[in-house]
Amino acid sequence: MKTVLGIETSCDDTSICILTDTGKFPKILAHKSFTQEEILKSWGGVVPEIAARNHLEKLVPLLKSAFQEANLKPTNIDLIGVTTTPGLLGPLLTGLNSAKTLSLMFKKPIRAVNHLFAHLEAIHLDQEVSYPYLGLLISGGHTAFLWVTNPTDFKIIGSTIDDAAGEAFDKGGKLMNLGYPAGRLVDNLSKDGNPEAFTFPIGLKSSADCRFSFSGLKTALRVQIDKQPSMIDKPNPDLCASYQKAIVDALLLKTRYAVKKIKEDYGILDFPIVLGGGVACNSEIRKRFKEKYNNAVFVKPEFCTDNGAMIANYALRTFDQKIDFPESLSLDSRGRFLDKKDFN
Repeated sequence: MKTVLGIETSCDDTSICILTDTGKFPKILAHKSFTQEEILKSWGGVVPEIAARNHLEKLVPLLKSAFQEANLKPTNIDLIGVTTTPGLLGPLLTGLNSAKTLSLMFKKPIRAVNHLFAHLEAIHLDQEVSYPYLGLLISGGHTAFLWVTNPTDFKIIGSTIDDAAGEAFDKGGKLMNLGYPAGRLVDNLSKDGNPEAFTFPIGLKSSADCRFSFSGLKTALRVQIDKQPSMIDKPNPDLCASYQKAIVDALLLKTRYAVKKIKEDYGILDFPIVLGGGVACNSEIRKRFKEKYNNAVFVKPEFCTDNGAMIANYALRTFDQKIDFPESLSLDSRGRFLDKKDFN
């Protein structure tokens, strides 16, 4: 039996998880998180320095609380998993320094985690999904297709050339004066709106490949609002529903091309489609993907946003790639799709 501590601080959520590998699925012994949404609302988004300072304030209390709830001590941990890529440099450093400190103090091995991979592999926290699978990662900073053949083999087959789907939701919501974070607000307002009220473009619609583009959609929304500024004097469900529909249409269209590519390139006709990342919580995405693909499976909402459970889970699933006493461990804040083998 292995017990793993997971630390996630890649952006504005501070999250700690302790889990063990007993049973069919990992058993979560403690999962503690702090979100900075209320703090960052006045700024209209994430401010890296403010986020890093809040991580510093919250990490130790969350760690203590998690160990108390799990009824464990740091000496009982077999591995420490920590996000090292991608993310904001300051926030990443706070989590990494905490992990290194615990590792050195208690002589525990550490596993550096690419939290994009962890987003998709979080499906294994409570669902049985076989390899290989097509992963659709939809988050605030990334939108990409990955062909996953095992917990450490991720091949990117298409991604966004500009904005991510999460950026499209949040920046679009900001244009509509909805506040921060806007993605959830757009989703909720859309439930009472007419998705056919406005027509918005799908980026790279005729490219017949797996690339995404959402910057043109955001521009089209701005043009629409400039023509009729009064439409955003109050929340506009029709505008939200139409804008959301364009994002979901793009995801579905490109998924069709991704499925075709996998069948042609690998000769595999039947495989799961795993959707993860914060935007995968969106109710319309879940509804329409389930209608279109009976092999589509979604990471549980509580494990979609940045969280310590997915980090601990990924560290557990790649336990043999741990390193001991890492006096030097590098970060990659740029979000490259790499899982480094050598961190020195």
